[in-house]
Amino acid sequence: MGLTAKLVLKTLETGLVPERLTRTWVRYLCSQAIDRASLGDVEARHAVLRQINKELKMGACLRRDPNAEAGDVEMGPEFFELFLGKRLNFGCCYFPTGAEDLDEAEDTMLWMSADRAHIRDGMQILEIGCGWGAMTFWLAAQFPQAQITAIAESTSRAIHLQKRLKDLELNNVKVIAAEFNDLKFAAEFDRIICLERFDLISPTAGWDTRLKGWLKPDGKFFLQHLVHSGCAYYQDSVGLEDMPGNAVVNPRLVPSAELLTICQKTFRVEDYWKISGEQYKKTAERWLNRYYFNRLAILPLFEKVYGKKMAWTWLQRWRLYLIALTEQTGYNRGQEWITAQYLFS
Repeated sequence: MGLTAKLVLKTLETGLVPERLTRTWVRYLCSQAIDRASLGDVEARHAVLRQINKELKMGACLRRDPNAEAGDVEMGPEFFELFLGKRLNFGCCYFPTGAEDLDEAEDTMLWMSADRAHIRDGMQILEIGCGWGAMTFWLAAQFPQAQITAIAESTSRAIHLQKRLKDLELNNVKVIAAEFNDLKFAAEFDRIICLERFDLISPTAGWDTRLKGWLKPDGKFFLQHLVHSGCAYYQDSVGLEDMPGNAVVNPRLVPSAELLTICQKTFRVEDYWKISGEQYKKTAERWLNRYYFNRLAILPLFEKVYGKKMAWTWLQRWRLYLIALTEQTGYNRGQEWITAQYLFS
C-alpha cells in the first residue's frame, strides 16, 4: 500500500487529477485509517494509547522534521492573506448557523475560546505559538488592560507582528521569537493559551511542569488541538504517511481526545469541550474557495520562495492539503477528527 499511495500522491501533485477523484481517495484513506487505528480490540487500542501517552510525557514530537524539499522555508503573511480570513486565524473557526462568512466565524471562535479560558481584562496572558497573531491581536483589542506575551514560531513572524502592533497602536503586547525549550519565566501569568500548536510544546520532556512554573497559583492553561475522537495513532501505522497535504503539515502522530486529558501529571482538567469536525470542514472549504479564487496571485509567491521549477508542485501541495483537511474533518459527519479544547488548572 505504501508504494501505491506514493504513486497516487505523485500523480495528484501534477494537478491533472479531477478534484472529485482526489476527494474520493482521501475518504478511502480515512476509512482505512479508522479500521487500522481501532485494531478491532479494546485492549490493543488502549495499549497504543498508553505507549503514546508515555512518549508525550517523555517529550514526543507530533510532527516529523521538515522534509528536504521544504527545508526551513516559510511562506510570508502575503500568502496567508490570500486564503485565510481577515485575522489570519490558521485554525478551526466556528459557524453557529453555517451561514456566517469566514471573518465572522473567525471572530466567533476567538470569542468562544477566550470565554472558555475565562480570560478577563487586566490579566497577564502568555500565548505559545501565536501564528500570525489572530488571538493575540484580538485579545489586545478586547482587553486593553491585559498584558500579553506572544511566542512566535520564527524571527520573521515576530518582526511582522511587531510592525502590525505599531500600525494598530497596540501597546499591551510583547512578541518573542523563541523555542519553547528556551523560554524562561517566573510565576507571572494568569493564563497560558496554545491554539493548535501543541507540537511546539510536546517535544520538551516535562512540559507540563514548565508551564505550571510560569503560572500564578490560581492560573490556568487553555489548550486547543485537532484530535481523533476515539483513537490515538501513529500516521505510519494507519496508512496516512502519504496522505495528500502531508508535505505541508508533516504529521507523525495524532492524539485522541482522551489522551490530552491524561498525558500530563501536573494539571487537572477543569473543563473540556469537543467541537464537531464539521466546523473545521466549513473552515477549510472557505479557505479552499479563496485559494482557488486567488491562485494566479499565489503562484508567483511560490516561485519567489521555491523557484519556478517547484512553484507548481507547491501550489498543488497546498491545494491538496486544504482538500484533505475538508474531507478528513468532515468524514462521518465530523464525528471522527474533531477539535478539542481543554482548560487545565
